[in-house]
Amino acid sequence: MFARNASSAATTSSSNSSGGSSTNTVSRGSGGEDVVNGSSSLSVAAAATASSSSTAGSIELLCPPSGSSSNISVSVESNNNNHNNNNNSNSNNNNHNLSLQQLNSNSNNNQNNNHTNLITGICHSIWRTATFGSATPILAPPHPTPATTSASPPAATMATLASSSSASTASSSDSSSSITPELNATATIVDHHQDHHQQNQDHQDLNEPQTFLGQTELDDELIKQLPKEVLLRVFSYLDVVSLCRCAQVCKYWNVLALDGSSWQKINLFDFQRDIEGPVIENISQRCGGFLKSLSLRGCQSVGDQSIRTLANHCHNIEHLDLSECKKITDISTQSISRYCTKLTAINLESCSNITDNSLKYISDGCSNLLEINVSWCHLISENGVEALARGCIKLRKFSSKGCKQINDNAITCLAKYCPDLMVLNLHSCETITDSSIRQLASNCPKLQKICVSKCVDLTDLSLMALSQHNQLLNTLEVSGCRNFTDIGFQALGRNCKYLERMDLEECSQITDLTLAHLATGCPSLEKLTLSHCELITDDGIRHLTTGSCAAEILSVLELDNCPLITDRTLEHLVSCHNLQRIELFDCQLISRAAIRKLKNHLPNIKVHAYFAPVTPPAVTTGNRPRYCRCCEIL
Repeated sequence: MFARNASSAATTSSSNSSGGSSTNTVSRGSGGEDVVNGSSSLSVAAAATASSSSTAGSIELLCPPSGSSSNISVSVESNNNNHNNNNNSNSNNNNHNLSLQQLNSNSNNNQNNNHTNLITGICHSIWRTATFGSATPILAPPHPTPATTSASPPAATMATLASSSSASTASSSDSSSSITPELNATATIVDHHQDHHQQNQDHQDLNEPQTFLGQTELDDELIKQLPKEVLLRVFSYLDVVSLCRCAQVCKYWNVLALDGSSWQKINLFDFQRDIEGPVIENISQRCGGFLKSLSLRGCQSVGDQSIRTLANHCHNIEHLDLSECKKITDISTQSISRYCTKLTAINLESCSNITDNSLKYISDGCSNLLEINVSWCHLISENGVEALARGCIKLRKFSSKGCKQINDNAITCLAKYCPDLMVLNLHSCETITDSSIRQLASNCPKLQKICVSKCVDLTDLSLMALSQHNQLLNTLEVSGCRNFTDIGFQALGRNCKYLERMDLEECSQITDLTLAHLATGCPSLEKLTLSHCELITDDGIRHLTTGSCAAEILSVLELDNCPLITDRTLEHLVSCHNLQRIELFDCQLISRAAIRKLKNHLPNIKVHAYFAPVTPPAVTTGNRPRYCRCCEIL
């Protein structure tokens, strides 16, 4: 859920039939997204306030973001029961201040009905455009079935993105933002129409859209009667697919949909197979300084020229994801560091052509950098990390998973120059030793998440250093560190009381004593992985379940290939009321009956398991338990 507040006002004047003038003030209220029963709704409020001879009301438009089953409705709150109706050709009453009762009795007011259809038709038009790619409203049934936007982009979307037309920005002085007295009269009619229907529809779900008969066709002039500020606010919540669809409706919507303010955050992962250089270059030119966040993850056709154009036009970009963009090289990062000085986060994961020069460029031009990911960039070494640490002293997150050239010197530089480091991923950096981890622990007291999985040379000295200096630690991943013993985890359990997630897979030397220490010292433990810890027994699980974390906190427990675990373990886990998932792959001493019993006590739990022998023996005799052979029990 997110909420955004904005306030804007536009004042326009129009002459009435008597030669006088009336002033209408339009203010835009707050917009937010509410998720109810799996569907989303976006609300944008526009309050129309007129002079004493006009109608004052509040128009609320509910328009869904793309990709969700959403509702559209129009609701109006009337602030004045006296309404000026100058267009009622069938009325014999010369009094321009019509009451709601008079409006109700005059059901043949075709002009006002047209205005009602105008507002509701626009709402349906926006909704249908975002979901179906069509702007023509239809006769809405009493209970319309919401449609969900397809995950695959429409055929015309990429054509819209690749269009070479110049950027179109909506001007705040456009005449389409004016509000006519007819629109105010429309607000009154819609208000009364809704009140009348509400009395007859109390049994309906309040979250369902109130439906009206829309026009069979809307032209550009009618759409322009809705303030462009409202449309811009609606468009700002749409994703790339929906914006491109709206841009194809008409010229006016094209101008609004392609306004740079609606393109501050772009994620093109769904288009990764279609995105090519010209598309990125066109987006860069359209968005310009508005763009703050861009994800090109997996767009393998994007090269240095596209990134250079992006950097030249989008100087305000803060978050940039280039992971798995195989074609980019140090030339791209050089352009980024030169023009994108506000950059705070960059992801270069699996960019195999990136070298130490890229880190040097970034350190020179992006001093505000907070996050960087160079995982699986095999050409990165200690020289690049040292340059990065010296230039980006505000760094908080660093990930170098799979970078085998990173050694103790690189980690020591991070510890020396980046004291605010909070997240560190050194997975598979096999040359890391206790000395650098101890230096890191003492110099970076804010460290909260650390992954040293597959760092096979680490010992209990690293765990003791972390427990002594990093008491805010909440995530620890040490999978494959076979030198860790109960001594190191005893120190963690004594000092690190905020641990929530621990991955101890293949820590083959730990015993039930480790679980006893964690049960008493880590009351916030939510997820624990003990797979391939072959010395763990039922007693260790019993210690864990009697701890303060087990009953209400522990939600995930992984016990794959723990050969000493039996049905007694599942009996102990019955007291873990919040347990949502347990993995028991290759635990041969667990029976089907025990799993069913656990399921009876914890009906929402998911048990993932399969057991040898995969094929049961031809003849089973005596009381031999039947092993569970399914991969998932729901």
